[in-house]
Amino acid sequence: MRPPAEPPPTQQLLLHVLFIDASADDAALLQRALQSGGFDVVARRVDTPAELRDALRQQAWDLVLLARAVPGLPVGDALAVLRGVDPDVPAILFSGRPGDETASCTLDEGAQDCIYKSNLARLLPVVERELRQAALRRGGRVATQAVRRVESALQQSEERFLQLAANIPECFWLIDVELRKVVYVNAAYEQIWGRRVEDLYKDRMDWLRHVHPEDFERVAEAARAAALGGLNEDFRTVRPDGSVRWLHVRTFPIRDENGAVRSVGGVANDVSSFVDQQQRLTHLAHYDSLTALPNRLLFYERLSGAVALARRNGWKLGVLFIDLDRFKSINDTLGHIAGDELLRQIAGRLSGCLRESDTVGRLGGDEFAVILPELEDGQQASIVARKIVDALTLPVQLEGEDVFVTASIGITLFPDDADDLHTLLRNADTAMYRAKEVGRNNYQFFTAAMNERARERLQLETDLRHALLRDEFVLHYQPKASCASGRICGVEALIRWNHPLRGLVPPSEFIPLLEETGLIVQVGQWVLRTACAQAQAWRAAGLAVPNVAVNLSGRQLQSDLLVEEVVAALEESGLPAAALELELTESVLMHNAESAVRTLNRLKAKGVGLSVDDFGTGYSSLSYLKRFPLDSIKVDRSFVQDIAADPDDASITRAVITMAHHLKLKVVAEGVETEGQLSLLIANRCDQIQGYYFSRPLPAAGLEALLHEDRRLPADLLRAGERRRAMLFVGPVLPALDEQLERDGYRVFAAPDAAQARAVLAAHRVDVVVARVDTDGVDGLRAAAAMQPDAERILLCDDASWGRVAGAFGDGTVQRCFHLPVDEATLRRAVEGVFQSRDQIEEGQRLGHEAQHTSSELLRLGEALRRLQGENENLRVRGDTALGLLQEFTQYIPWPLIGIDDEGLVALSNEPADLLFAQQTTLLGQFSDEVLPAALLAVLEAGQTGRRGEAVKLAGRAYRATIKPLDAQLPARGRLLLLIPEETN
Repeated sequence: MRPPAEPPPTQQLLLHVLFIDASADDAALLQRALQSGGFDVVARRVDTPAELRDALRQQAWDLVLLARAVPGLPVGDALAVLRGVDPDVPAILFSGRPGDETASCTLDEGAQDCIYKSNLARLLPVVERELRQAALRRGGRVATQAVRRVESALQQSEERFLQLAANIPECFWLIDVELRKVVYVNAAYEQIWGRRVEDLYKDRMDWLRHVHPEDFERVAEAARAAALGGLNEDFRTVRPDGSVRWLHVRTFPIRDENGAVRSVGGVANDVSSFVDQQQRLTHLAHYDSLTALPNRLLFYERLSGAVALARRNGWKLGVLFIDLDRFKSINDTLGHIAGDELLRQIAGRLSGCLRESDTVGRLGGDEFAVILPELEDGQQASIVARKIVDALTLPVQLEGEDVFVTASIGITLFPDDADDLHTLLRNADTAMYRAKEVGRNNYQFFTAAMNERARERLQLETDLRHALLRDEFVLHYQPKASCASGRICGVEALIRWNHPLRGLVPPSEFIPLLEETGLIVQVGQWVLRTACAQAQAWRAAGLAVPNVAVNLSGRQLQSDLLVEEVVAALEESGLPAAALELELTESVLMHNAESAVRTLNRLKAKGVGLSVDDFGTGYSSLSYLKRFPLDSIKVDRSFVQDIAADPDDASITRAVITMAHHLKLKVVAEGVETEGQLSLLIANRCDQIQGYYFSRPLPAAGLEALLHEDRRLPADLLRAGERRRAMLFVGPVLPALDEQLERDGYRVFAAPDAAQARAVLAAHRVDVVVARVDTDGVDGLRAAAAMQPDAERILLCDDASWGRVAGAFGDGTVQRCFHLPVDEATLRRAVEGVFQSRDQIEEGQRLGHEAQHTSSELLRLGEALRRLQGENENLRVRGDTALGLLQEFTQYIPWPLIGIDDEGLVALSNEPADLLFAQQTTLLGQFSDEVLPAALLAVLEAGQTGRRGEAVKLAGRAYRATIKPLDAQLPARGRLLLLIPEETN
């Protein structure tokens, strides 16, 4: 066995390559192939004899790659020039097609090998082999020259020969052909073989006894064939301590002057380090360093070989493509070190599910692939896939915690699905994505339909990446209606893709693609900005849109910039924060609940409304639900759809509404399409509804028309208002009671049995249900309790039936009971009493809702008033500051200066003015007509003066009076009066 490979080297091997090639493209292709094998390539390309000689003079080259034909430089001539300069450098021919006669001729002329463009996979192994051979040739040439120098030294000086031989690290020896004995071996034999020189003198084949058992027969056969020289082998030898060394041994004949072989010389080099290095490079190039599984390159090579073998033998072959589910989430949460450990453990489990003949490789990231050769049918592949799925369901220990990971697997078969490796892998990858689409943690076989769907998906993804740049997205708006007032109480912004060829693409087709590609963040920002701008435009136009709701994706919620993006959208549009509502699904909220709580609290602090969308379809914790600063929840359409027909859905919806109200949350029901659904939701005190019954999503213009129309829910279905009270009889109707109630404006429904009663309850809202015990009336009342629990339930019962219906009183099914035969007047008064009580209750609720609406409006107006007051206060402060500065400035004016506001009050005066008119006091705060003389009042009355002012005489002195308006920035409005003495003019 070869020694185990050491860890891969940390640096690439430097390789100087000379390309004798007329094509720069071919040279670049070969250079990339060498670099992929771990070589750091320094290259030069020549295509003329002069350039070739110049390159050989300037640089020693590790490798020469020749084109099949270079104009002006035949391959044979190039090889002759090359060998004249460096006989040992490897020369490899690069040809375009197999079967080229030039290639075989060139090999005869001295090229080491030939590589065809169609099979570049051979390049790296051939280069590695020839580099090693070149190193050995150079070492052997040195040793051979040394041996020849030894022979010469024997003739001149035995002492000098011994000194030379003792200092050569390679082992070399001479065998006398006639005597068949070793006549000389240097001391390096003991260093390399670890054996005594004396043993080799005794038996010239002693070295062969210590060859590794796995190499012995090959080396012994080669030695027999090269008895007179020509041995050239790599093999392992076992030293006395049991260690193994890799050796390279060459022998060569030494002839006399007549050409006869007199001796055979041998040279041995210890090449263990070189072999180990080659093994490390090979392992690095073909195996994944993390999992030790075959990497993509080696996996492709093995798959190529397996396909060729299966084609030749008519076998069936399976390929599995495996992708771990949620690996990114685990990697991001626990860190890359834990992620790497997870991949290592998964690699071990995958290997444990396979046969020795199977291959599992890691293609990159969390993707693995498996080759299953020699299958009898596809069922065997499914058995392996099931074993893998089951093996991965067991927990993985990471950092002391149990982590669960699953896998999605795609399966394809050769030759059923494809007959080449690239198509097989693509098919398996397509089937894997199908496994993810249907729920993950399963396997799927490839089908032709998948391929077509994958093509469509790829085209759709390409178009989607251009959609935002081409402005192909539009927003539609679906209104929400209040179950109390019937009016529009908000809208939800819903994105639509107006594809240039396909028209409007359903969101279900492109939203998942936006999530997968990461475009959801950019598109989500666009939706947020556009919806805010549109809502503010409606408000500016005087249209009543209380708020606009925008859906947030999981990636947006995880973004650290979400709050800043929301604030920016509000500031850009001018929309108040209270008019924006953000909707998130349960699964998005619970993905990272702690982080979500922090982000939502920051959004709530900005005044934005928050809602949970599709409530009831995901997993949420009530403890977290209380911690989220929510305003409302939206009951998913899946519960609303069958609420009128399925008592369980009705019960769930009622429970959600009750729970939400206890948490002080509003409830919005999605997907309301029928009057029956609406009636039941109103009966169960739902706050708002949204769905096609009221309006489908509309473009902005369509919603504007709806707002102008002031569309509302039917008044007779609302919790309050003009709705006609309704009563349901289960059993025969009492004619007089029926007629009286109809005359009083009430609606009366009749159902002969409980089944018909359920149909009525599903379609209409009723306030009272009266049932006779003899017409399975108790079952009718139970249906009413489940479907419309707010309805008053009255049973008409005789004494004989009392015992069997007593339980209906205990469980709350029956609320009131009248004995048969019943007095119709008494029953009518009881029913009317219920109606009147309901009217009073719902009128109170209506008033409460109106008060709440009014309170919200007052809060909004109050906020606007406070904002205006703040602006006015800022203006006042600035004005007061300016007025104070002006007042101070006037004290430095030597002439009388007076400021008079529009009311005639003196708002500004300096000391000269006070001395002139007020003597011992100040003019400030006094009315001008009380303190100023008539002459000045006349000037003020005129309102303007000439350029030089008006001449006035005051206190025996002549002045020029000038009037200027006060600065508009000051809190006071009026005029400035300046009096300048005549002598200063």
